[in-house]
Amino acid sequence: MQYTGNANKFVWYFIIPILIIFYISYIFWSDKNYVNKPVYEAIKNKQQALKNLDRIDGVILGGSNAWWGISAESLSLYSDMTWANLAIPAEGYTDENYESFLVDTLSLTMRQDVSIVVYSASTLVRNDFIKRKRVNTNLYGKNQISYKPQRSLASNLKDLMGFTGFRPYPVENIYGDFGFADYPCGTFKANPHNPRVYLNENDLYPWTSEQLERISFLFPNATILIYMPNGFNDQIVDKNDHLREALIIKLQDLLVTRENNGKGLVHLLSQDPYQSSDLMCADDWHANNEGRALHTKNLYQSINDRLQLKKWYLYLNKVIIEWNKNCNYRFKYNVINIK
Repeated sequence: MQYTGNANKFVWYFIIPILIIFYISYIFWSDKNYVNKPVYEAIKNKQQALKNLDRIDGVILGGSNAWWGISAESLSLYSDMTWANLAIPAEGYTDENYESFLVDTLSLTMRQDVSIVVYSASTLVRNDFIKRKRVNTNLYGKNQISYKPQRSLASNLKDLMGFTGFRPYPVENIYGDFGFADYPCGTFKANPHNPRVYLNENDLYPWTSEQLERISFLFPNATILIYMPNGFNDQIVDKNDHLREALIIKLQDLLVTRENNGKGLVHLLSQDPYQSSDLMCADDWHANNEGRALHTKNLYQSINDRLQLKKWYLYLNKVIIEWNKNCNYRFKYNVINIK
């Protein structure tokens, strides 16, 4: 019994305090030394590459789906404009982080020169609007210090022993595009039991208001196109296409109401799903080089069709206004003659 009592005291007064001190020390060490290298280097390399552009006419905003799946260089060739791919992993983890990235990357003058914004809104194809607001993660994927370490002890030990290493996200050109030449995609792996989810309709109004206000502030002279992204869905058991269609209809109604209230015309485009797993980079959400080429070509055609439609719409309105002016003038002229 005495031996048992001494053993318990040893555990409580020696082992447990040492473990607590070690854990607290490890938390501070982890916070000080942790760097999410793939994300950190991707953002820094993208910012460095974009410094080579003297002027930017169109920008692509969004997360990794847009970075993998849309080529700013190809859009530049198709349109005779200069495009920049400003999409980054997880859209910077928070809206505030992403806004800070955009302000730091492009000067006010460059942002004022942008005439088209394509926002490939990954938030629309997730249901984490409220959760995203509560995230305490910085632009590079580092969490605010808490009772949980940045990485597990086992992961750091594996790194020290050389069993793991980070896989960089390369930037391939001055337009900020993803570099597939230095990023082998590997074999496609289906995840059929991971259903497609979409933004809760109750969160759609605040999301729309906040995003458009932020984009309009950052790019005050740009035409905005909200682009609802997609993936390869053939193997998905619960595609939930009805939820996607309902969200598109409600979002379109919100944009029409916004325009009627004098807040400007915002276009809505919806990406078609990829038709083959051969167009995907290992998973069902990120395109490979071939998928990006096809997707960008289709996107350009949609943008071109929509903006030409806008020009015709504005031209038609101008004709109607002029016609009304002429009618009013003739009416006033006739009234004067009658008198």
